[in-house]
Amino acid sequence: MLNVNLTLPKLNKIYLHIVCSSILATSGLLSGLIPEVSMHSLSVSFMAHAYAQQFTPEETENYARAGYQVELLRRQVYKEIKNIINEPPPNIVCDQQETLQNLNSNVRKIAVRYCNESRQIVQQNNLSINRFNELKAYYDRRDDFYQKVQNILLKIQNLN
Repeated sequence: MLNVNLTLPKLNKIYLHIVCSSILATSGLLSGLIPEVSMHSLSVSFMAHAYAQQFTPEETENYARAGYQVELLRRQVYKEIKNIINEPPPNIVCDQQETLQNLNSNVRKIAVRYCNESRQIVQQNNLSINRFNELKAYYDRRDDFYQKVQNILLKIQNLN
């Protein structure tokens, strides 16, 4: 009778992945790169991240104005869609077409209008869509940039 221990090779493989990932992570961090490890594909990729926040006072002002206007538009569109479908609207992401495809035609028209008007608002405030999204990532961290934007939003709301 043949007795085979199958757990040892699997454990060795797991330890090897852990050691390799640790070495890659350490070397990546030392070189200023952030490792991104995927357990599903057992691969490691590196993304460069800026450690210092890179935004100007003008961009902060532009982001706050654009974000405020887009939020007002979003609230209006939310109500419109809710009135049509009698329930809260589904998650709609402008750069993900699949979130628009499953909507009924009336709702899709409103969603597409929202996406186009949002894009115009961002561009009218001297930001590209990519830069707006980068600044949103800073804003979502709720650190210094967040506080600066909040101060600008208070001023904007007091003017209206």
